[in-house]
Amino acid sequence: MEPNAEVSRGPCPGEEWAYRLRDDAPSERVHIMAVHQEGRRFRVDIRHMHGHPPGREENVPRSRLKVPWEDVVPYDAAMDGWRRLKAEAIDEHEASALWAALELVVPSEVAELSVASSDDSLTVHDHVAFEALTGQTVAAFQARFSWLVHDGEVFLSPRAALAVVELACRRNPAPVLDLVMAEEAVAREKSKRGGTIENWETREPVATSAEFEYDYYLRRQRPIHEILRQWCGYGSVTAHERLLAAEAEVIRLDVLLTWAVDHIRRTDKGTAEMIEREHEEDRITPYTIRPVPQRPLKPHEIPRIEVPTRRGWYR
Repeated sequence: MEPNAEVSRGPCPGEEWAYRLRDDAPSERVHIMAVHQEGRRFRVDIRHMHGHPPGREENVPRSRLKVPWEDVVPYDAAMDGWRRLKAEAIDEHEASALWAALELVVPSEVAELSVASSDDSLTVHDHVAFEALTGQTVAAFQARFSWLVHDGEVFLSPRAALAVVELACRRNPAPVLDLVMAEEAVAREKSKRGGTIENWETREPVATSAEFEYDYYLRRQRPIHEILRQWCGYGSVTAHERLLAAEAEVIRLDVLLTWAVDHIRRTDKGTAEMIEREHEEDRITPYTIRPVPQRPLKPHEIPRIEVPTRRGWYR
């Protein structure tokens, strides 16, 4: 919806309004001559106050009349701001990555994407939380990218939104990388066995071949995954993959040890129970490996340890 596009009432005969042939065309001053209703649609007879020739009359849709002429200055300023935001547009893959990541790393009460007046522009609601998530103020992005203030809130361009979500991903890469790996796992299975898609006419599932699914992954998903990994940073990606590999290896060894203990129990129950007990009690977890600072002990609180020694002289 355009800023100030809807007003409390429509144009009335005798008034002067701002007319635009297109949304990106300049505003023209026109005089309202008559208003006609055709079902749910309205058309308006207007007379152009300027132009060549002056006084030209025509019948136009109601939607081309934007605001009363006395409100044309703020309206034109707002439309110029939306035009600047649209000029910093992003491509389809960048937009898909932007929407996928922003939902994971930026709460909607802090900032959210908009498609009303400028596709993929970012509306900032909470400036303090925004700085905590990105490490930069909103003003820092305003200095680098196009922006505007509408209804008391700051709107950043799509290019600025990309920079915002990249900083947020660097600070919190885990949920984004989890999403990428989950989608890649699904794509891997479909590339082996095929999948299904919904017929847009009948809404029935239609089987797809493995070749179709792999081609879809290359064209649609892989570019998005590469962008998301780039935003998270090489260090985050490798650390995340190493963590997942370590967790998977621990699970594999746990299963193998369980099988070995069960096998030993058949011939030596005591040894099997000892191994099982030690394995369970000596587990290394984030809580056992975490250093826990403790207050210094006073001399009388330090336990006394007696060390027996041999009496007498000896060589």
